[in-house]
Amino acid sequence: MSASDLDRALHATVLKREAVKEAEYRAARQKHEEEVRLGFGATDMTKEELKKLIDSDRRMYYRSEELNDKLFIQYKGWKELKNLEGWTGLRALYGECNAFDRISGLSSCRNLRSLFLQENCIKKIEGLEGCPLLWNLNLNNNFIERIEGLSHLRSLNTLTIQRNKIGFSGVDDLVHLVETTISTLDVQDNKIWDPDVLPEVFVRMGDLRVLYLKGNPYLDDRPVFPEDRRAAEAFNRGGLEEERAERRRIKEEENAQHERNMKAFQDMIDNVRREKRERDSMRDEDKYTNASDPVISQERRMQQQVEKWKQEHAEEIKDDAKVHAERCLRSESGDERTAKKAEPEQRYEGEKFCSEKEEDGASNDKRRLVYEDIWDA
Repeated sequence: MSASDLDRALHATVLKREAVKEAEYRAARQKHEEEVRLGFGATDMTKEELKKLIDSDRRMYYRSEELNDKLFIQYKGWKELKNLEGWTGLRALYGECNAFDRISGLSSCRNLRSLFLQENCIKKIEGLEGCPLLWNLNLNNNFIERIEGLSHLRSLNTLTIQRNKIGFSGVDDLVHLVETTISTLDVQDNKIWDPDVLPEVFVRMGDLRVLYLKGNPYLDDRPVFPEDRRAAEAFNRGGLEEERAERRRIKEEENAQHERNMKAFQDMIDNVRREKRERDSMRDEDKYTNASDPVISQERRMQQQVEKWKQEHAEEIKDDAKVHAERCLRSESGDERTAKKAEPEQRYEGEKFCSEKEEDGASNDKRRLVYEDIWDA
């Protein structure tokens, strides 16, 4: 074999070995990506994945699917709700934060009572025909435009459907609620703008007890006062003309109430003045004055209590800065000159005390001090 043939054979062997290595690397990488995808956001809700979920927590799940009454499948990234045929005893399903685009796979879950599918990609309410005992349904943060597919759920008590797209078509998007048994309805942060939803839908819901409407164009977050409610009820009775007439009646009632209040206030002033005149005339004929009257009035009693408290707490309410300022003022005016000759005067200036000796000519100092201006004021 020549050297060129040997080189070609060696080169072919190297290429074959590299191809094998490349195939092994690709297979290992694909397997690793599948494991990562299945563990942190799988795109398929398979029976194998559900079995892994059961095996991952033996304290929460039974090995037999039909014995489990709860299922937690949040944050899986699954696109389709399926493979629940064996979960016949399921009563609560927590499937929020996935990528479900519709409600499906629940035909065998006839005992389901609570269904949580918030934060998915659901566009239509459907697939609940096999859940006649459903009590609580949460569909927040989806893409639903119309409430429907709930009339057959005669046990449904609570519907939470915040932050969807309900209301663009007015009453038609919510009229289906009239046929339901819902007691608690939460439709906050939707697109409900039509005021007719109140008389046409919510008023006609016989079992409705709690309603959340905040965040819709229908409401402006302002409190509803009694006159606003009266005007709205009048509009429902007879349209715009009835509302205008009701507002005129409200205005007349407000004016009449204002006049009554003003008259009552004037009567109160007149009564006080009359009582004062009576007291003054009685005092003129009385031998006692206000200070010597043995009968203590409420005002005098309160004043005596205040004076007594001040005497008992004289040290607590004593203003040290004011006392020191007065002492300094008397000292500089010559009142304490003889008493302070032996020791320097401690005078407060700003944030410090300073010492200075009194001089014989201090009494002749006619300068006005800051303290004098303060106390004169």
